[in-house]
Amino acid sequence: MKSQASTKIIDEFAFVLLAALVFIGIMLVFWTTPQELPPSLEPRIISVKMLPNSQKMITFKIKGNLTSVNLIANDTLSNIVSFSENNFNVYGEKEVKVTLTAPSTYGRYTGCIIARGKGGEDTIEVKIDVVPTLTLTSRSLRIPDFKVSYYGEEKVVDRRSNFTVEKSLLSSKSAKIIFIPERNEIEEAKLKLFIYDSHGSGSLVVKLNRKTIFKERVNDLNFFLEIPLNISDIKEENLISIEVENEGFGILFGASCDISNAEVRVKYKSIPYSFELPLSQSEIDNFYAIEISSFLVSDSQLPPSIEIKINNQKVFIGKPSKELKLNITKDLMGNNLLLSQSNNVSISLITEGEISFTNNIMRIYSYST
Repeated sequence: MKSQASTKIIDEFAFVLLAALVFIGIMLVFWTTPQELPPSLEPRIISVKMLPNSQKMITFKIKGNLTSVNLIANDTLSNIVSFSENNFNVYGEKEVKVTLTAPSTYGRYTGCIIARGKGGEDTIEVKIDVVPTLTLTSRSLRIPDFKVSYYGEEKVVDRRSNFTVEKSLLSSKSAKIIFIPERNEIEEAKLKLFIYDSHGSGSLVVKLNRKTIFKERVNDLNFFLEIPLNISDIKEENLISIEVENEGFGILFGASCDISNAEVRVKYKSIPYSFELPLSQSEIDNFYAIEISSFLVSDSQLPPSIEIKINNQKVFIGKPSKELKLNITKDLMGNNLLLSQSNNVSISLITEGEISFTNNIMRIYSYST
């Protein structure tokens, strides 16, 4: 009996020991497993040519959800690379600016930009060739013809003043407004009514192309009404009818509305134009300029002002003549362009008008590698 009891104690001790070892193993895995993944850098390689003692700004991306990311440059890059910021957090993606300062002596300088986080590190291989001269190469990109327009605030397309609409057993008066939009691209349309007097128990009814869009008792009306018009109901030519309806015994007493002014107001859509400009990594690393050339046709004697952005950086604001030719190296604030492999170019008007762009060519200039 004593032997069996001892065996039972040993078995229980072994079970407890095994459980303790499993627990320790789990905690070791927990303690030694990084709570963050390593950062991810793009691009993987940067290769540039520079003149002696010149400066150049490049950018790269850090991806991940990271805290306290530290940046360093090793080897011969340590005295060439300077970062705009360091020891920062990353939430999804962050673009980092790097300034390169070329040495005074010719040659190739290599190394890595290293991003270190709590979960590990990632690197970008960097090659800098300091050369006596730089040769430009170019690539052309043709852009289809397009049109941009800006129409500003809402416009009164038709109005009628000082009239009465009524309905009684003996008489009936209604009002009609026929309006034709100046353009097809309508963003918003409305009917504004200014009522200075109303009587009776009938309802004021407004119809657009024979479809009732408003009906309200005359006695409940405000002196100012704004009735939205459904864009999908608007045609090339449109009829708005304003009338009074009586129901039941109300026809014996009649109802009327005296309207001082009725306006049809339309706001037209402003039409910008944008397109994607793809760049290779070599064109980004060795970027010199973007050239834009176009022939312009305006619908007015005074051409409107144009705004051009590249990746939301303003690069041009002005009134060009019939031919537009721009050479863009920086934005209007003097900052370097923040370029990537996919870039958005947007062109819009900032004063009223319309311009057609034809024979559009973009040239991308970069230093030869």
